[in-house]
Amino acid sequence: MVTRRRNCLLVLTSLLGVAAGALFFYFSKQTVWTTQLLSETILLTIIAWIAEHQAVNFSKKVHVSSANLPVLLGVYFLGPAPSALIASISTLVDIKEKDKIRVIYNFASNVVPVVLVASLFEYLREPFGLAIPVSSLSLGFILLGIAVGLVWEVIDFSLVSAGVSLYYGERISKLWKSNFFPALPSQLMIIGVGLVIASVYIMAGIAAAALFFIPILASQHIFKLLVQQKELLAEQTKLSQDLMDMNIGLAGALIMLLDSKDHYTASHSAGVAMYCRDMARVMGMSEDEQRIAHMAGLLHDLGKVGTPDSVLKKEGELTPREWELIKEHPTTAAEVLSQLATHKEIADIIRHHQEHFDGSGYPYGLKGEEIPELSRMLAVADTYHALTSNRPYREAKSPFEALIILRRVAGTQLDSKYVEVMAQVLKNEDLSYREGSKADFLTEFRKGRPALKLDALNLHASEEK
Repeated sequence: MVTRRRNCLLVLTSLLGVAAGALFFYFSKQTVWTTQLLSETILLTIIAWIAEHQAVNFSKKVHVSSANLPVLLGVYFLGPAPSALIASISTLVDIKEKDKIRVIYNFASNVVPVVLVASLFEYLREPFGLAIPVSSLSLGFILLGIAVGLVWEVIDFSLVSAGVSLYYGERISKLWKSNFFPALPSQLMIIGVGLVIASVYIMAGIAAAALFFIPILASQHIFKLLVQQKELLAEQTKLSQDLMDMNIGLAGALIMLLDSKDHYTASHSAGVAMYCRDMARVMGMSEDEQRIAHMAGLLHDLGKVGTPDSVLKKEGELTPREWELIKEHPTTAAEVLSQLATHKEIADIIRHHQEHFDGSGYPYGLKGEEIPELSRMLAVADTYHALTSNRPYREAKSPFEALIILRRVAGTQLDSKYVEVMAQVLKNEDLSYREGSKADFLTEFRKGRPALKLDALNLHASEEK
């Protein structure tokens, strides 16, 4: 199918190329190339070249420029052969493109419509009462200018859509519906601007008309820069999302590695993440703060990767040395995460989640408001889930017992404000949620991966089309 389309495109390109050459040869023989005509053709050709060189690319198939305006002036005032030169030179901007069939097709499909409408304009001069040369901006000139401009757009788009259909395999009817008709108002505006420049041309000559192009080309250049900036921003956003997803994936892999040493860690991290997110939501925090709180809960025990198995799984009381090893895990996790550009804020939250409200915690002995807000929230969620979980050295507490203990240490170990937020979160929830058994690490992990959520949205959008 692709080969067949390619062969058809080759045939159409050959026919258009022959037609373009024949039309240009015929009309160039009919043209008296005076010095003035040649100089005006060269000037408008240069303007068309600059305009096309500053074209704004919206996709591989669509680009926008003001190169049509100097071509329109050629159609109105210079005749078919000069107009063809102006139109053809702008297509040479893409001469270095590897696909020469596409270059030749663009060249021929630009020349043929212009020669046809320029000859049509000359043929209809007399019925519309236009002198040679045009000396005034009459109603006849305006009506003929609009009519010829529309005919040009129709012929031009017909050839372009035929080429795009053969090149990309898209339906011509779809191209007309999605591209030509929505763009028709802007094309009419271009014809209107062309008539304004034509009036300047009639009243003050080619030099004044050329000056009119300076703000147009400057505006097009600025618009091109804005589009490029937008594309760059979109690319940087995507790279940032990819980097964040990669970082989260790396951190998640470390948690899974830790879980292979201590099966408690992954389920505990999932439960703490779930509680942190819901506490942030109840507090009325923004979605971004909820995401940060959730991720901090998910990764808060990452530093235990470096803790010996004998310490993590010990059933009896820890020795002072073993306790010192346990106390290193917030700092270790923060140091790992601080190396990841997208996780520095999360690193600071995790670094201080073992600080106590009265200053008796670790690693720095911070107290009260000195402890970051989300660290104080994380401490409550961490303590609650640890109490409701079975550990080698004790049995799990019931949710009711755990909440009593939280309130008992409120104001000393924990911030009482977040203890009450935790109580509010637990209210009216089922037993599996209050026990933390409802949380699953992989489920919570996927919630923290923005790139995966973006993929899901894109998939949903494509399914709706």
